[in-house]
Amino acid sequence: MPASKSYPVESLSFKPQDPEKTYYSPTNNSPPPPYTNGDGPVDLDPPIEEEEERGIWGSQWEFLLSCIGLSVGIGNVWRFPYLAYDNGGGAFLIPYIIMLVLVGKPMYYMELALGQYGGEAPLTVWSCVPIAKGVGVAMVIVSFIVAIYYNVIMSYTLYYMWASMQKVLPWQTCTNAWNSRFCYVRGETNLSYFEELNRTEEFNGTIKLTTSPEEYWTNKVLGLNEIVDGVISHTYNISDLGGIKWDIVLNLLLSWIIVFICLMKGIKSSGKVVYFTATFPYVVLIILLIRGAILEGAKEGIWYFIYPDIKRLRDINVWRNALGQMFFSLSVGWGCLIMFASYNKFRHNCYRDAMVVSSLDTITSVIAGFVVFSVLGEMARELGTDVSQVVKGGPGLAFIAYPEAVGFLPVPQLWSVIFFFMLYTLGLDSEFALLECVMSSLTDQFPPLRRNKFYFTLGFCIFCFLVALPSTTHGGQYVWGLMDKYGGDFAVLLIAFFEIIALMWIYGFRNFSQDIYAMLGHKPGIYWIVTWVAIAPILIILVFIAAMFFYKPLILEADVYYPPWSDGVGWLLALLSMIQIPLWAIIMTLLQKGDTLLDVIIHILDLLH
Repeated sequence: MPASKSYPVESLSFKPQDPEKTYYSPTNNSPPPPYTNGDGPVDLDPPIEEEEERGIWGSQWEFLLSCIGLSVGIGNVWRFPYLAYDNGGGAFLIPYIIMLVLVGKPMYYMELALGQYGGEAPLTVWSCVPIAKGVGVAMVIVSFIVAIYYNVIMSYTLYYMWASMQKVLPWQTCTNAWNSRFCYVRGETNLSYFEELNRTEEFNGTIKLTTSPEEYWTNKVLGLNEIVDGVISHTYNISDLGGIKWDIVLNLLLSWIIVFICLMKGIKSSGKVVYFTATFPYVVLIILLIRGAILEGAKEGIWYFIYPDIKRLRDINVWRNALGQMFFSLSVGWGCLIMFASYNKFRHNCYRDAMVVSSLDTITSVIAGFVVFSVLGEMARELGTDVSQVVKGGPGLAFIAYPEAVGFLPVPQLWSVIFFFMLYTLGLDSEFALLECVMSSLTDQFPPLRRNKFYFTLGFCIFCFLVALPSTTHGGQYVWGLMDKYGGDFAVLLIAFFEIIALMWIYGFRNFSQDIYAMLGHKPGIYWIVTWVAIAPILIILVFIAAMFFYKPLILEADVYYPPWSDGVGWLLALLSMIQIPLWAIIMTLLQKGDTLLDVIIHILDLLH
């Protein structure tokens, strides 16, 4: 771009009615000049009335810790280990790291820069590329879907925390009403009895032993199986959800009350909470890591985690799951990062924060993986089987392995309470971001809502609680499993693709680089430009297309399949967000011609007929 050409701010952080506020391309390496309103330089970061009304971070630490809390959450401790286990351990790490370097880090930095420069949430920040408004709408919908089931997962951690306040941890025994006759306690039960029983004519090798923590999770917490005299009499599924589990509902209600209290004043309240919730989990994780590493069978489990099975790399689903987990963990493509950064001061060093948080996120995932797989290795050693066969995979893995790991510590009740409290605080940060993303987007789009923040937040939390009730039934795991797979996985890939295309190819990477220069005083290097413009969008769309081509219906566990109709429901859930991109492209194109929104709606309805 010629050095003498003035560079308009477009409409990212200033409205079109501010034509005098422009940048000028520098002729040297000096920082860009401050804005001028015709009466002299103006400070870029004044506490202006609009900032006070919308809110701003109390300090740069609040923003950094909020980003850490968002990215370093239950996704690292709960989702990453079970996906690694289901996708070949080390074979999952290779595509995950590749996707992190070529897609994750670049997009993380891009979203922080977009939000900080624009100063608006995902719905309204796309005024720089009006045709891409649907990307913002899709982000908000995905954040809403994930927020619904995310709090259900958090309610499980509360359930375990209360259950830990007993003389004997309930998942350490097999004498409870929810236990089957083939339950065993590791290190206590005489397994030779079951081996002899399995050789009898009655069973003939069909006995499959289950650990007490696994039965506690499946039969007691989820209530998937009804046990009568030690035998499974009924199993719930997606077609037979059963009734609501009121113990889960009460924990879910408590969780939503806590979320509301922390969010009722927006970032002014949530920004203070993260000082504790973003740092405390690391203390507990490191203790569990040390304890797990000294277990006798830990070596085999950790080796499975880090040693790749090259054959699994040929499976496109491993690559898609790695990319999906990278998006889930870093929270890229959801709009939360854009929302967080929108509360920054204009000159804030978001580049530094992007590097710190994206790196810390990966380190945390690996630490959580070591903790889980060290325990799985010990379980495999005692059972005399391979690590890949020791437990069922799926989203319940962390609620089986972690409680077992805690049981190896002295005074397990204390450590169990601390651990599950830590797990809850991890989820709390992410839940803040997901809900604030939705609510900030709505208040930016409809400013009157901002003046009634308390009642708006209260009503929204109540609505989310009611929508989540189907996930609290006996077959609720199937419901939120569907939401996790389609609502927060498939859709995000397509959203991220169109997000990066809109910014780098329509708005233009040169314009975007100039925006970053205006904020930080330096332009992005060649690595960022190449990944933004070519590598990231190509990888995302290739993985998406390949995943569609080799698509397989959703499987909850190795032997539990979702019926075809539920697969269709899942795709409708994914389309709910993905359809917003072309729909709003049409709407915004027609609006540019001078039509009113009502005219556009009538025109679209005419086309449908």
